[in-house]
Amino acid sequence: MSVDDAGPDGPLRAPVLHPRGTLGVIATAATVTGPVLHGLRAAAREQGYEVSVFSVTGHSGAAVMAAAAGLRLQGVAGIIVLDARLVAEMAPVPGIPLIPAASTGQYEGARRATEHLLALGHPTVWHLGGPEDGPIARARERGWRETLERHGAEIPPVVRGDWSARSGYRAGQSLAVEPGVGAVFSANDHMALGLFAAFTEAGMRVPRDAHVVGFDDVPEAAYFAPPLTTVRQDFVAAGRQTLAVLEARIDGVPAPARATVEAELVVRESSRCLRGA
Repeated sequence: MSVDDAGPDGPLRAPVLHPRGTLGVIATAATVTGPVLHGLRAAAREQGYEVSVFSVTGHSGAAVMAAAAGLRLQGVAGIIVLDARLVAEMAPVPGIPLIPAASTGQYEGARRATEHLLALGHPTVWHLGGPEDGPIARARERGWRETLERHGAEIPPVVRGDWSARSGYRAGQSLAVEPGVGAVFSANDHMALGLFAAFTEAGMRVPRDAHVVGFDDVPEAAYFAPPLTTVRQDFVAAGRQTLAVLEARIDGVPAPARATVEAELVVRESSRCLRGA
């Protein structure tokens, strides 16, 4: 049972029953407030489930199993692990199916972004990457790198940020003085925003002097100057696919080890206009 928060349109609503029971979720600090959990919650509401979240620090097997034990005591119908790396640290939980959340196409999205920039005639694509120890950043970097390798393109050194616009700005300052930078794939949209600012200060205009593609399609991306070409992930669809796999496990029906939802390239002005125009 849960109670919705009061909102601008009125007082607290009556308790909402969840006839299908409760699902457990194990998250890390990096995923407990992110879009994967948001999409999973939305999908669970559609299906009539409550969601109970345990957040763990680090990736130790003891911490993860303690979270699973706590969820088991709550009588959850199944457990979803948001960070797939945690699954490797877990032993089976007796009587409770345990699965990773659906993959949202990090590698495939990066491949599509890089292919798009190469198709515009660029000899190579530079990469503004996320933190080197992050699994999402690594998957996106691998998609970029292996796409360049398949095309026989030169692989420039990765310029790294920490997902923030500030780090994208600093990386952009370095890229702006690097000769031959005509296309940049940024591992997320916020770093691309900082990149835009640094390029503008250096006298470079996007898309006249360089094409830029981001990743995530944050709500603001369509309103960047110029609007940002980016990779969109449907996190609600990913949540639905995750629930479909979990329900199959609950019912004893064969199901894939992990669901996958394809990412979509959304083309906007940052890569649409001809350079040099």
